[in-house]
Amino acid sequence: MKLPGWHGGGLSHKILYALVAVTLVVFVLFYFVGYNHPYSENPDFIEPRLTVAVIVLAMAISFLALGVTAWAVVMALKKKGKAQKKIHGINAALISTVVVAFTTLLLVASFLVGSSEAINVNGKEYNDNIALRGADMFVLSSVIMMVVDAAAVAWGTIKSHLNK
Repeated sequence: MKLPGWHGGGLSHKILYALVAVTLVVFVLFYFVGYNHPYSENPDFIEPRLTVAVIVLAMAISFLALGVTAWAVVMALKKKGKAQKKIHGINAALISTVVVAFTTLLLVASFLVGSSEAINVNGKEYNDNIALRGADMFVLSSVIMMVVDAAAVAWGTIKSHLNK
């Protein structure tokens, strides 16, 4: 029996399905195994028993993503002289340059704009300026990138329909 969307194809599909399955299992266990466990220092708060598992999964996926990104950058730099500048009439070199520049500028700008105002975490003040700005940087950048992505998809769809 074939799973829907399982085209028997590439390694990337298998890795994606494996990551989705592992993430699903970890989060189901997180919510259904000891989720309402009281926090030892203050019973007014809860401390889910599998919080560490979620953190480890997030860190593992983050390090895996960083590793794959580093590998992709190295491979792209090795092929830079050999790669075509235009693929099917599309200026691939320009697109790559704009994406890297936009992402870099967006991360720097959102870090500079990010708030470093102290917040309360479990009744204690947290005021690490770099961590607070870093968290804001990732949230702001993610939201802006999603809006830009949605706009690009909408523009491409409209342009495709107009060209028909």
